Amino acid sequence: MTGAKQSLYKNKKKRKERDVVKPLILGSLHDYTIWGADNISRARGLDEPFGTWWEVSAHPYCQSPVLNMPGKNLLEVIEENPEDVLGPGLGLHEMLRLAWLDTRDRLSIQVHPQDDNAPANDFGKSESWYILDAEPGATLVAGTNTTDPDVIKKALEDQTLDEYLVKWPVKKGDFIYIPAGMLHALGAGITAIEVGTNSNTTYRFYDYGRKDAAGHERPLHLKESFEVADFSLKPVFVPASDQDHVLADAPQFTVLERFAGEEPVEIETGETYVVLSNMGADTDVTWNGETFPLKALSSMVVPWSAGKVTLKNAHVLESRPKK
Repeated sequence: MTGAKQSLYKNKKKRKERDVVKPLILGSLHDYTIWGADNISRARGLDEPFGTWWEVSAHPYCQSPVLNMPGKNLLEVIEENPEDVLGPGLGLHEMLRLAWLDTRDRLSIQVHPQDDNAPANDFGKSESWYILDAEPGATLVAGTNTTDPDVIKKALEDQTLDEYLVKWPVKKGDFIYIPAGMLHALGAGITAIEVGTNSNTTYRFYDYGRKDAAGHERPLHLKESFEVADFSLKPVFVPASDQDHVLADAPQFTVLERFAGEEPVEIETGETYVVLSNMGADTDVTWNGETFPLKALSSMVVPWSAGKVTLKNAHVLESRPKK
């Protein structure tokens, strides 16, 4: 028996001795942004341009409601059963955070800290974007074409930063991994789901002189940005495919794209919980003979102790943390 199989076998034996937590169906919480479009809002019956929808979060800033445990949010469920939900040896540091981003205008150029230079009350943030839709000609920013901080500082003074930003054309189904410390931004006309680490620390590096609703330029965080930025970092770009494939195998998490047909597909939790995000039409997930609805553009957490779920006729992202 291989080491990996031994580990999985031991986890299965351990589950029999613990409380089993059923799959968690999560609700969405919206956040207004000045760059927001209304594609996700309209899909959910609203007419306001909420640019950000928190889908999976146990962060202090925002906790996802658990729809099939009325009155509880994801953080509360984790705190009640940390190992049963997350898996042995995992804590809130390993809790992934997912959000929909829906852009009418380009975002500010921003950067996130790593764990070792994050604020005391937060973690570092690496993230990734799966493009659900993109207007023709849409691009995003990921990285710079110079590694010299002095060149970047001079470009900020001269208002020529755009020359040093690497732009990536994107289409539906493309995916990109953004490590902590890299300059990045979604462009206009993109709807994407962000899979990232459990952090809400963002430093605004450049905002094109944009003003808020009150006519004031939004504050920048240049000191903090230069303290955490690493201009040598490169993203990992994965083009769209209509076959099951790995989107991310990053230090912090993995993301797979799965296309399930009429033949049932089993997804095992293994050593950690799993997040399933529905990129297609409404579908159902089966667990222990019970059926759970997974609506279009929604997510669920399959706790470690749940063991496995089955789905068919579905297009999902399968996200897992790494220890």
